Amino acid sequence: MLVSVPGARLLGCTMPGVEGNLFWHPPTMESAATFNGKITGGDRLWIAPEAGFIFTNVSKARRDPKKYAKLPEAMDPGNWRIVEDGCGHLRLQTQMKLKDHRTGKAMTLRVARQFDVVAGDLEVPRRVQWLSFAIRNELTCLEADAGAVAGAWDLLQVPPTGWLVCPTVGPVRKPRSYYDPFGPRHVKCDRKSAGINPGANPGANPGANSGGGVRFFIDGRRKIKMGLAPAETTGRMGYFRQVGKVGTLIVRVFAPLPGEPYVDTPLLGNTLLGGDALQAYNDGGGYGGFGEMEYHDPGLIAGQEPSSRSGACITHVFAGPVREVQKVGERLLGVDMGKMAAGD
Repeated sequence: MLVSVPGARLLGCTMPGVEGNLFWHPPTMESAATFNGKITGGDRLWIAPEAGFIFTNVSKARRDPKKYAKLPEAMDPGNWRIVEDGCGHLRLQTQMKLKDHRTGKAMTLRVARQFDVVAGDLEVPRRVQWLSFAIRNELTCLEADAGAVAGAWDLLQVPPTGWLVCPTVGPVRKPRSYYDPFGPRHVKCDRKSAGINPGANPGANPGANSGGGVRFFIDGRRKIKMGLAPAETTGRMGYFRQVGKVGTLIVRVFAPLPGEPYVDTPLLGNTLLGGDALQAYNDGGGYGGFGEMEYHDPGLIAGQEPSSRSGACITHVFAGPVREVQKVGERLLGVDMGKMAAGD
């Protein structure tokens, strides 16, 4: 794995027998002749709400989001520095002042990211290679206008083409849409159980699922983004794709907390709270043609406790024979990967 201090990004993940980066990065970064000096791709931390911090004019951005999107430099690339560096452990920190263009309210944050290699004890077939890592994101409010909001927003960019499988607590009629309409192909909801063990006790097996799930097709050809509320997601999602004869799977595990404030809401909304915990993005080619596995931690509200928030995510990456990798996904996600990853 490769971490970049500028941008605090986990840029690359490779496995023997699988060609290329299992995460997405722009091809221009591979050559000094084409590299423009901007580090993008991989796993990054942005600060939500997108509608407030990134879109400079919300009403105009509703008609043309790309034209009115301006990423604050304090957020990305930021001014990160290493504060801890050990074997399999890295902690970065920065400070940023952000203004919510919807309300005019500002917040100054101390932001930290911690990366750790995880030596887990997962039961994985012999022919399946795997690795695990943990990311902890921390926000501390140093100064703010009363009522200002901010939340940690973790985004992992992945290459096409494949299905992102998102198990849900119960059947989801329709995920929230942030950009263009989903269309008939890219988002599929299983209202009936897609679980491989409907009788399992979710408390004993967090991966068990009897509620169904949402499948999100990542092909880099249609700009869409979906969201699942904290009460809908199980806190797990898996991106399956096939590279030649090898199956690859990226599973992310995080902690949704229904009842806590989530601050990322669509451009068309007018509320500061009630946002989603899980999001998925499919680029239409305008930014490079990739997908994203995204999740949010509960946000800070200036003038209310707590004044600091932290959240952790475990990511498992697998590669090996297609069906064996799918079986690993079934154990971790609690769904029939053969069915869901086929998009039927």
